[in-house]
Amino acid sequence: MVDAKRASQVVKILPFFYLILFPLAQLLRSDLRLLGKNLVIHPSDIVVFFSFLFLSSSFFKIPKLFRSLSNFLVIAGFSLLFSISFIPINELLVGFLYLARIGAYFSFFVLVFNSIKKKSEKKNLFKLLISVSFLSSFLGWIQYFLYPNLTFLKYSGWDDHLYRLTGTFLDPAFSGIILVFGFWLSFYSYLFKRGKFFAFLSLFFLISIAFTYSRASYLALIASIFHLFVFKKRIKILALVPLIFIVIVLFLPRPSSEGVRLERSRSVYSKVQNYKETLQIIRQYPLFGVGFNNLCFVRMKTFGGEGASHACSGSDSSLLFVLATTGILGLISFINILPVIVKNISRGIYGQSFLSCLIALLIHSLFVNSLFYPWVMGFMGILLAISSQEKSGSKRYP
Repeated sequence: MVDAKRASQVVKILPFFYLILFPLAQLLRSDLRLLGKNLVIHPSDIVVFFSFLFLSSSFFKIPKLFRSLSNFLVIAGFSLLFSISFIPINELLVGFLYLARIGAYFSFFVLVFNSIKKKSEKKNLFKLLISVSFLSSFLGWIQYFLYPNLTFLKYSGWDDHLYRLTGTFLDPAFSGIILVFGFWLSFYSYLFKRGKFFAFLSLFFLISIAFTYSRASYLALIASIFHLFVFKKRIKILALVPLIFIVIVLFLPRPSSEGVRLERSRSVYSKVQNYKETLQIIRQYPLFGVGFNNLCFVRMKTFGGEGASHACSGSDSSLLFVLATTGILGLISFINILPVIVKNISRGIYGQSFLSCLIALLIHSLFVNSLFYPWVMGFMGILLAISSQEKSGSKRYP
């Protein structure tokens, strides 16, 4: 048992350690060989795993929202156990570690929730989220100008990108959704505070998003703007934002590279093939799925191919990924989390920022498995803790 005073200090410090590491993303990764399997270790994940130490502490308050999150974890855990009948033990270890990471990020949300005692702390964390988004974008521009050719990364299992802003995430789609988050937090800061700095920062994020050439990020941004356009009254300024973005995209440079062609079709065919394969796996294991996350092993067993690619373990749709790995029960449990989240967030700047980011993420996750991307989970977990209407304290829910 961790004593209350020391735990309180750690609870305050861990979110800041996480945010310091955040912009460096994949640059800090290291590979570990265990039971014949390659495991990836991120320092940011290690920080998040410390959250597990506090969930059983009597002074640690568990928000009501965590009940819905834990229901999904229970079903995902059962699916993993069920898969022992057709998955080798060493593969189950990898699946267990994936599931443990999801649980760690859920508990990280609880930790951040408990670290917030004052309004000023919410404000500071909100500013830090904008800051790490800006730093991610800034490092992306350094990569764009100094290392525009990342095609050599294909030999390490990554997609080969050329003349695109990929940043430290080494993928323009994942960089894109983080930049979309940064845009929304900056834009809402402008709407609520009317500071010119936030207006310029919002424009900076729009330009950065455009240079990722990520169509999933473009759609995520436009869809979340459309939602705000329909349900809010700030019609003029919201009409201006997509217009500015479209103008930026129209004047983007078009060097000789497949990736910068917005009409490119190769990636579309690849995603369609990925969807078909995932749907075939779902038809074979509809009720409990293949276990979280045994998708790579089952994909190679069913369709052949190599497992070295970083995309092997996922699906190009987060919802299909949930259905394939946890089955129908897991998908229902996961979808049920969304209305609970919306019900429990505030209606001020933090809650509105979270809602726009959530809508952008849901659209983005239809084309990229971004819902379970570690840095997305960490960012959204912190923002959700800031946005929660509940107050942290020392009492636990029964």
